Amino acid sequence: MASSRLAKALFEPRNIALIGASDDKGRNNSRPQQFLKKHGYKGKIYPINPRREEVFGVKAYQAVTEVPDQIDHAFIMTGPKVVPTVMRDCAQAKVKVATIFTADFAESGTDGAKLQAEVVQEAKKGKVRVIGPNCMGVYCMDPPAMISPNTVLQLPKIFKGNIGVISQSGSLTGTFLSRGQHRGMGFSKMVSIGNECDVSVAEIGEILIKDPKTKCILLFLETIRHEPAFTEMVRRAFTAKKPVIVYKLGRSDAAAEFTASHTGAIAGTDSAVDAYFKHNGVVRVDQFETLLEMPNLLIGRKPRPGKNVSVITTTGGGGGMAVDRLGVAGLNAVPLPEDAVARIEKAGGLISNGPLLDLTYKGATAENTERVLKEVMNSDSNDAAVMVVGSSAQFNPEVSVQSLIKFAKKAKPLGGFLVPEAAESGRLLTKAGVPCFRTPESCADAMHSFLNWQEPQPLRRSPQFDLKSARKALGSRSDCVLNERECRTVFSKLGIRQVAAAFAKDTEKAVQAAKSVGFPCVAKIVSRDIPHKTEVGGVLVNIENSKQLKAGVRDMEARISRLLPQAKIEGFLIQSMEKSLAEVLIGYRVDELVGSTVVLSAGGVLSEVYGDAAVRMAPVNHATALGMIEEVKGLAPICGYRGMPEGDLQAIASAIVALSQLAFIKRPQLTEAEINPLIVREDGKGAVAADGLIILK
Repeated sequence: MASSRLAKALFEPRNIALIGASDDKGRNNSRPQQFLKKHGYKGKIYPINPRREEVFGVKAYQAVTEVPDQIDHAFIMTGPKVVPTVMRDCAQAKVKVATIFTADFAESGTDGAKLQAEVVQEAKKGKVRVIGPNCMGVYCMDPPAMISPNTVLQLPKIFKGNIGVISQSGSLTGTFLSRGQHRGMGFSKMVSIGNECDVSVAEIGEILIKDPKTKCILLFLETIRHEPAFTEMVRRAFTAKKPVIVYKLGRSDAAAEFTASHTGAIAGTDSAVDAYFKHNGVVRVDQFETLLEMPNLLIGRKPRPGKNVSVITTTGGGGGMAVDRLGVAGLNAVPLPEDAVARIEKAGGLISNGPLLDLTYKGATAENTERVLKEVMNSDSNDAAVMVVGSSAQFNPEVSVQSLIKFAKKAKPLGGFLVPEAAESGRLLTKAGVPCFRTPESCADAMHSFLNWQEPQPLRRSPQFDLKSARKALGSRSDCVLNERECRTVFSKLGIRQVAAAFAKDTEKAVQAAKSVGFPCVAKIVSRDIPHKTEVGGVLVNIENSKQLKAGVRDMEARISRLLPQAKIEGFLIQSMEKSLAEVLIGYRVDELVGSTVVLSAGGVLSEVYGDAAVRMAPVNHATALGMIEEVKGLAPICGYRGMPEGDLQAIASAIVALSQLAFIKRPQLTEAEINPLIVREDGKGAVAADGLIILK
C-alpha cells in the first residue's frame, strides 16, 4: 500500500531540488524550473549545479546535501553515470522522493541494468523512494506542481480535472495533456513511471484511489511489473468506484518486440493479457483515442454487459459509419420497439426506425431529438445508445448537443459521435460528462469495451478437488517434456477420461497391445524428445490389422531415427481409433506476464492457425467453462447450430475445469499442459483425451 508520505512528497512537495538545472533555455534541463514557475508552483525551488552560482536568478547549490531545507522531491537530470553519486547525496540529505529523468538504464541492456541496480542500492540506504529512471516526470494540477521538462507545458494553461494518468511511455504524458486540452478534458495527477526501479504503477495507482480529486485512472502500459500488487490495485480501484482504463501495447509481434527493446520487459501473450484485465475488472481499449474518450462513459456507472446499441442520427452517412463499426466490434445496432415508435409519432415526432434511428432532416429539432432520446434511454431493447451528430454539432450545438447533455447522468451509457470537426461541442459534452467520440472506430471501441466490462471475478484460493495424486504423478522433475504415457497418467489423476490405450516397447509387443485395444487403432511414438509427434510422422491412424501395424511402426521408427537421431525412443502407444462428433483443444499455460490461463479452441493440427480461441485466467468454474465453449465460433456445430447434433458440452466443461486446477500445483513448475484433441461424443456420451503434452520448467 502506498504511504501518505510518498503521496505528499510526490504531488504536493513543499520544496523541489532540480539536480542538473541549467539556465540555457535551449536545454531540457532548463525547462522544469521555468514550467514550475509558469504554472503556479508555490513551494521553494533549489537548483543544483556545481558550475552555477544561480539559475534563472535563483541561488544554485553544489549538491543537494548543501541545501538548507530537507528536500521533499528531487528531479534528477544528470548523465547516467553520475546518477548513483547523486542518489548517494539524496540519501544523505534524506530526500523523500527522487524522480530520474535520465535514460540509459535497464532499458538499454546489461550495463544499464547494473547501473540501475546501483542507483536503487544507494536510494535504499537513505529510504529515498524513486520514480523512473527514464521518465518524463510528475504532474499535479491542484495544487500545481509540474515537475517535468515536457515541452507540452508551454501551453498557457493546464486544465484541472478528475482523471489520473500513469504512463510507461514518458513522452505520451505530453500527448495526454495536449489532446485533453483540445477536448476540454482535465486531469488530476499524472506520472511518467519509466522503468519502475522502485515505485511501481501499482503504488501510484493506490495513491490515485485514495485521492479525492481522482475519479478515474488511465494507464498506458507496455508491460505489467509487480503483477500481484498490480492485481490488488485494480481490484481495489473497482471497489472504490474508480474505473481503470488501459491501453496496452503488445497486440502484434512487432509491438511485443518493441516493448522488450524499449522497456527491457516482456509484453506477455495478448490473449492472456486480455483475459487478465477482464478477470480483474479493468477496461482495455483497442485505440489510444478511446482511452481519452472512455472516462465519461464509465464514471458513476456499473458494468452492464450486453450487445445491443441504439444509434440515433441526424446524418445518414455518419450514422451508417457508426452502425458499420459497431457490427465489426461484435455489437448489434437495434431498432426501437414498435410501441415506442408509435408514441413518438403520436406526439407529432418523426423517426425512420431500423438499425439506424434516423431523425431525418425534418425531424432534427431539439424537441424531436429529446423525444427520441427519451424512448431510447427508457427502452429495454438496447444496452447502450449513441447519438451521431452531423453539421449541427459545428453550427447549431443547441439542437442536438444540448439535448444529449440532458441525458448525461443516466445509468445506461450514452455517447455522442460528432461527425464534423466541432471542438466547441466536444468541450461542452466533455464538461457535462457525456463521452464525445471523434471517429466511428473509437465510438465502437468504447461501446464494445463498456459492454464487455465486468466485475472482478473471485480469486479462487483452493482447488475444487484433491490434487495429491496428480502432484505425485508429476514427480519432482524439472526442465523436461513428459512423454505421452506420463501425460495420460497425470490427466487421469485430474479426472479427465482417456482413450483406451496400451504401451509397447517394441514392434512385437505393439501387436499384442493392439489386440488388447482392438482394431482399428492408432500407433504413436513415445519419446520425451518429441513433443509434437505429427510433425515428424510419429502418429499412424486407421490401422486395420497386425500386418499393417508392424510395417507402419517399423517405418515410423526408421523415419524418426533418420530425422531425429538424438531422440530417445521409449516405445509406442497403441490407442483405440475413436469416432467423434468433434475435436477440441484444451490447454493450460502459465503466461510469463499474468500467470495461469486456460485455453479452449477447435482441436486438431491446425488449431493454432485459426486463432479462434477462448482464454480465461485459471482456475475456472463450470459456468465459466461453458461460457468459453459458447465463445469459440468453430464449436457452433456441436452447440445445436441449425439442428445439428449436440456434443457433450458438459463433459468438455468438466475437462476444462479439471485441467485449470493445475494452477494450484506450484512444484514442479508446470508451464504448459495441453490435450489435443479431446474427442467429443454426442450429448450425454462424454469426451475422452486422445493426445497430451506437459512441459515442466
